[in-house]
Amino acid sequence: MPWWPYGFERSPDTPDVVTVIQGAGESTRTATVDVTDARTVEQVVDVLPGPEERVWRIETSQYSVIWPDAFAIESAPTGDSTPFYLWGPDECLIYPQGPLDRGRIPPLVELAGPGQTMLSEQHDPELSSVDLAYRHEGESWRQSHHLVPFGAGRALVITAQAPAAHAGLIWASAQAVARSVTAR
Repeated sequence: MPWWPYGFERSPDTPDVVTVIQGAGESTRTATVDVTDARTVEQVVDVLPGPEERVWRIETSQYSVIWPDAFAIESAPTGDSTPFYLWGPDECLIYPQGPLDRGRIPPLVELAGPGQTMLSEQHDPELSSVDLAYRHEGESWRQSHHLVPFGAGRALVITAQAPAAHAGLIWASAQAVARSVTAR
């Protein structure tokens, strides 16, 4: 359990080792946690026993999701409604919203903002997704929304955006996060 504000980073060369960043500015503290010998680091991170599963998961008070490769975890600012952000290469971003009452979530096709073009819409029993294209500061970008049922009449929305050059990475990572949602 991290102390806010926090961040977590992994290296592809050492997938069992996580760097924990706590604080901001001059009060920033860092610690390295190795899953093979994980220990609490005072005022940085409390390490608790976890499942035997060899997959990194992000746990909130209501659900957990996988931590996709190539992404760092960052705490949301005070007052933000999302519990965390996943930052990838070149400003790739994935973040959850909710759980929300289904009645508050418009149909996915209506989530396209001004200047966005819908590229695809997909539905299956566990997940509905929409893939959008748009221009941002003269560059081609992609955004997707993934609607995950979460109990009776509720859902999570996993939103992802990235430069178009990372469209494959961001879509696959957002789909993996959305499909891994597990209620606590």
